[in-house]
Amino acid sequence: MRFSLVVLVALGVSACVDVNDTEVNARPAAVTSKDRGYIQSAIVDSLKDPGSAQLRNVAAFDLSNGQGRAICGEINGKNSFGAYIGYKPFYLRIRDGALASRFVGSGAKYDLDGQMAIEACSLAATGRMKVKA
Repeated sequence: MRFSLVVLVALGVSACVDVNDTEVNARPAAVTSKDRGYIQSAIVDSLKDPGSAQLRNVAAFDLSNGQGRAICGEINGKNSFGAYIGYKPFYLRIRDGALASRFVGSGAKYDLDGQMAIEACSLAATGRMKVKA
């Protein structure tokens, strides 16, 4: 029953989300200081303790068709009690110098943003994905 409710809610939410309709090639690229700046402003600065942020498995991908750049990785930070919460996946897409997409996992059992980040990063790593134009 509980699982069915979660699936129905997830399907309802996904029905309201814009569909990724533009196919792009994703080519691995070096992670730049500019990429780290986007991670800082889009994710790290929103943590309870931004100074405690730990990043790992950070990768960048140049996207074809003028669709910008994808940045993937995992982030860990401290909670209100001062304990690290564990690494959570993230995905950012930067287009024309602005944040176009952002998914950051929360660690919850049915974490839609975390699953979206994992899926987007997995697709980018294969070299082909779809994005919202």
